[in-house]
Amino acid sequence: MMRILLATDGSPHALRAAAFVARLVRETRGVELILVNVGHVPAVALGGPGAGAMVDFGVLEEGLERAGQEILNNTLRELAGIDADIAKEYRRGDPGGQILEAAKAKDVDLIVMGCRGLGQFGGLILGSVSERVLHGAHMPVLIVR
Repeated sequence: MMRILLATDGSPHALRAAAFVARLVRETRGVELILVNVGHVPAVALGGPGAGAMVDFGVLEEGLERAGQEILNNTLRELAGIDADIAKEYRRGDPGGQILEAAKAKDVDLIVMGCRGLGQFGGLILGSVSERVLHGAHMPVLIVR
């Protein structure tokens, strides 16, 4: 059985990656699909010294998880009608690192993700998640445009 991890952030590129995976699964037998979304608040967004005192991290984390679960559910709708076992997984932390950890933990054969999620400006500040996954993975990675 082939095991595929589909990383999604709900962006148009991620939804195109989901559509590609749906097509791939329809043409392949015996696929297990793991959908992964990672909730992440960049340090830049938290502000400078003392900013932590003004942020209720519990509420922030709950909001991120709700949004992440909704992204996973929307991605699941893109995959409607495919014949595959599908698991959803929400994680917190550095997106690139968490995607790589999930891929290793699930012993996946392939990682699929969109080429860009945050847009060019976000990618310049934070670095490209897809690039970090591509360079850090020990299994094939498919980047969908």
